[in-house]
Amino acid sequence: MARRVEMELRGRVRRLFGHLGLKILAAVLAVLLWFFIASGREGYRELEVPVELEGVPEGITVNGPEPEKVSLRVAGKGRDLFGLGAADFKVVLNVADKDAGVYTVGLTPADVIYAGDKDVTVEAILSQRTVIVELERRVTKGVPVRVDFSGSPRSGFYLGVPEIQPAKATLYGSVTVLDKVRAVSVVVDAEGRDAPFAAEVPIRAPAGITLVGADEALVTVPVARGERRSFPAVSVAVRGAERSAYELTPAQVSVTLEGEAGRLEALASLTAEIYPRGPGRYAVRVNVPEYVTLVAVTPREVEAALVAAAR
Repeated sequence: MARRVEMELRGRVRRLFGHLGLKILAAVLAVLLWFFIASGREGYRELEVPVELEGVPEGITVNGPEPEKVSLRVAGKGRDLFGLGAADFKVVLNVADKDAGVYTVGLTPADVIYAGDKDVTVEAILSQRTVIVELERRVTKGVPVRVDFSGSPRSGFYLGVPEIQPAKATLYGSVTVLDKVRAVSVVVDAEGRDAPFAAEVPIRAPAGITLVGADEALVTVPVARGERRSFPAVSVAVRGAERSAYELTPAQVSVTLEGEAGRLEALASLTAEIYPRGPGRYAVRVNVPEYVTLVAVTPREVEAALVAAAR
């Protein structure tokens, strides 16, 4: 009985795994046959592709397009759609005949360029069927060159007013961007300096702006031990309230500053101020110029009294 069962199990195993290679081959052929039939059927694929501009006129800069990508539906047989990617397509808009301005451009499948060799068709633009393009004129503009110092001079020494060559830079870019530019900057390392020095440094232009002409500036910086200068009669201004509502005692203070002699001489005036919230004594604040040290304010506080309204 046991031998019969054993023989029966061996027969079943033989039938199951016998001719295994042929069975695998048959399965592979079945899959290939299914793929051949399916790949010959018409199908669709959705892709997100970039929008590009061509023919931008000389002297014109482009803001946009918005959006930068659009979705489209591509039709074709399954075998042609297989492996198709967004890199095979792009939407191209020609703006060669456009002047400065904002344009809304309608998109159609005819605006889509296919760079591949498969038999596919762009059926429709699925999203964002219009694109906004802003064209601006590019102009030149002259702006001052400003020095920004990094690091500090040696203790007890001060930086003077730098001399910059060239003092102005010429920029080229769109009107909108240039309207926001008031100056360009150069960075000069002043770490540990204790004597006058000169440095050639690159001029930094804002993003999207082109420098015309010199792209470096020669900066000569006076450096000297600090000198002190007193400003004996600096008027105190009232901030945050009507000046006429308060009487200040004293109305002027003496301010002592320390810095490089040339920079101190260049100071035409100083501003001192208080921020009263009613009658009382208030500390005087002094707006100290850059690279100058405030040494003393005398007196440090002033008395603010309310002035009675005239009847």
